[in-house]
Amino acid sequence: MSMRTRVVAMATAALLGAGGAGIALAPAANAASYHGIDGGGGVTDDWQDEENLGVDDYAESNATALWETVLYADGAKWQDDDGDWHTFQKNQIDGSFGPETESATQWWQEHYGIPENDGVVTDQSWTFAQRWLVGPSSGSVITYQGDARNVTFKRISGKYRVRIKGTGPWKLAYYEQRG
Repeated sequence: MSMRTRVVAMATAALLGAGGAGIALAPAANAASYHGIDGGGGVTDDWQDEENLGVDDYAESNATALWETVLYADGAKWQDDDGDWHTFQKNQIDGSFGPETESATQWWQEHYGIPENDGVVTDQSWTFAQRWLVGPSSGSVITYQGDARNVTFKRISGKYRVRIKGTGPWKLAYYEQRG
């Protein structure tokens, strides 16, 4: 075997070994880094221990998209700068906790008698909303039975998934990632 062939063989072996180690470590690294909406077993206690959401808390996230889906399901309303009220629409499920989501959250909290009605999603809002979760049914589907319409989420291996704008592929409901 020539020197060149030996060097190529050793380099290939080293790369394959490193690649194998990287592949072996990747699942453990991903499992440890998950920071999203989760649940297991029945859905009656899935959301009571979730993080706060608001303009200052995970404002750009798939977790926010999940909350916006709840607002859409319940027919929440938001107030514009002119004082006009609008119904929260499916195309507003974008994972951005801006003024419309904040206003709709405040409306939702007032509508359901949540004492903390400042437009920040806290334990009280999460706990109230989880009462309307049903499932899981076939395909790991969780249904939120809203006042205006029912919407669905996926819960696979204890991790919630949501659709941005209510369509497209399912995305993990991360707190620190959008899209």
